[in-house]
Amino acid sequence: MFSSRFMLNIALFSLLLILVTSVLISRQQPPALSAFSPLKPNDITSLQISYNNITTEIIKTDHHWQITKPLSIEADKFRLQAILNILNTNPSTHYQIEAKHYKKYSLQPPQAQLRLNQQSFIFGSTSAVNNKRYVLTNNKLFLIEDSFFPLFTSGYTNLMRRQLFHSRTNINEIQIANKRVFQNQQGSWQSTHHAISADQLKQFVDNWLHIQAYSVSRAQAPFSGTKVFIKTADNQSMERIVSKTDFNTVVIDPQRQLSYQFDLKAYDSLTDFGFYEPQNSADNTKR
Repeated sequence: MFSSRFMLNIALFSLLLILVTSVLISRQQPPALSAFSPLKPNDITSLQISYNNITTEIIKTDHHWQITKPLSIEADKFRLQAILNILNTNPSTHYQIEAKHYKKYSLQPPQAQLRLNQQSFIFGSTSAVNNKRYVLTNNKLFLIEDSFFPLFTSGYTNLMRRQLFHSRTNINEIQIANKRVFQNQQGSWQSTHHAISADQLKQFVDNWLHIQAYSVSRAQAPFSGTKVFIKTADNQSMERIVSKTDFNTVVIDPQRQLSYQFDLKAYDSLTDFGFYEPQNSADNTKR
């Protein structure tokens, strides 16, 4: 039989072994990572991007995103959501960093800066080891996937809504040359040219409202093409200029100096709403 003293020594040794093992394990494990941001995508109501000496400012009101700088135009909510998903990222690494080391990671001056509400994210260079991007926020340096950086550094035109009008726009008249389609007091669509079905005219107006460009860019005068005059239900008057190249259809917003690019088929859908020369003069009935 073992003496009680011997058993006590065994117990103390076992306890010491557990403590030593715990200390060794704790030293091997990295400290818990701080949260990249306490914000959630749905919390964001303002967004600012500084890149290449251009500042883009975007605000959210009534569930709509609006670019307010460098021009005023509706933003594309899906592209903004892709940027806001940075708040859901889970960085694998972070460091404490002193300001004197910012230049080493291209944080001063920064490659780009993103501000979501009041939290700032300063983007530096990428790591040569894993191609992840250095991001400074809340006085900590994180390494995150580099998929977010191109989303907001591709230019503010890439963040614009790709349709030709604001999502709340209601068109009630379109005029091309001497041809005019309009909505009467009963809400039906009519044309001042040949007899065309109301459904066909509505489809033409819907083309203008919903067609989506594959690219938007800045445009410089002079502009050439077919002039289209548009009136909305709230009595706004707008002008668009439509032209066709060998490769695409281009619609110019001369007021904002923006160029929207579409495929070649878009030209007919935006300029031809069923006008035709009737086979029989008796069919030439004006509404």
